[in-house]
Amino acid sequence: MTLKQFEALYWSAALGSFALAAERLFMTRSALSKRIQELEAEVGAPLFDRSGASARITEVGERILVKAEQILALADEILVAAEGPRRLKGTCRFGISELMAMQWLPAIASAVRSAYPDVVIEPRVAVTRELLEDVERGETDFALCAGTSHDPEISSEQIGRVELHWVAAPSLDLRGGILTAELLQAHPVISMSAQAGSTINLQTFSGEQGLKFRRILASNSPEAVAAVTIAGLGIALLAGPFVERFVRGGQLVRLEVEERLRVPDLVYALHWRADNSRLLGRAVREIAHRICTGAPAPAEAAPGAAC
Repeated sequence: MTLKQFEALYWSAALGSFALAAERLFMTRSALSKRIQELEAEVGAPLFDRSGASARITEVGERILVKAEQILALADEILVAAEGPRRLKGTCRFGISELMAMQWLPAIASAVRSAYPDVVIEPRVAVTRELLEDVERGETDFALCAGTSHDPEISSEQIGRVELHWVAAPSLDLRGGILTAELLQAHPVISMSAQAGSTINLQTFSGEQGLKFRRILASNSPEAVAAVTIAGLGIALLAGPFVERFVRGGQLVRLEVEERLRVPDLVYALHWRADNSRLLGRAVREIAHRICTGAPAPAEAAPGAAC
C-alpha cells in the first residue's frame, strides 16, 4: 500500500467523483483508477460502488477511508517534524469573493510564499453561493466570503463586517434630503446575481421589510454594477470599501436613506469542511484567517489548531 493510493481513495471519496479527484491530484482518470484498483487488490474488496454515475464508497471503503485519512495526516506531520513547517508542500485550492480578493489576496499569497515556499495556492474568485458549494462538495479547502452554509458539515468563523451603501450617479439628483421607501422603490435597483452576498442580504432584507424593488441584473462583477450605476440607470447597493474610490472621484454619491432602509452589514466568514483535517489546507487557512482579522503573526509559522 502507498500514500498515493490512499490519496486517490481520499479525494475520490471526498469529491464523490473520480474525474474531480484526478483533476485535484493533477493526473489522468485512468491513472487514478489504477491506483484505486491496486488498493482494492491489496484489501481484497471493492472500495467504491461503480454502478452509478458518482463515486459511491462502499462500507469497506468507509472503514479504510478513516485509516487512510489518519495515515495521510500523519505523513504530513512526519514531514513537518523532520524538516520544519517550511517543508510543507502541495497545492491548496480555496475560494474568495471579489471584494476580499482585492483587499486581502496579495497579502495572503505573500504570507503563504514566505511560510511555505513549496506550497502552491489556487484561489478561485466567485460569488458567495458558488464558493460555499465548492466547499460543501470538497472541491476547495476553504472559502473566504459572505453568507452562511446550511450544510451541517461546514464550520464557519466570522472574520469581518462590511457596510453596504445605497449609491447613485449624481445625474439622478437624489441628494436632496432623506430617501423614503416610496422614492427608493420608484427607481430600478442594480444588483449582482442572486448568488452574491450583497444580493442575498438585499433579498432577505426587502422581504422582511415588505419592499418591492424593480431590479436590473448587471453581472457577477461589482465593477459592472458600478458602471451601470454610474451610467444613471438606477440605484445600487454596494460594499463601502468598494464604492469609496467612485465617491471620491465624483462618479457616485452615497444616498441618505430613512432608518428602516439601512441594509444590515455584509458579514464575512471563513468556511471549511469540518471533516477536512489535512495539514496543508489548515496551514493556509490559518494564514488567511490571520491576514483578514489583523492578528499578529506567530513566532514560528507552524500550523496548529484549526481557526
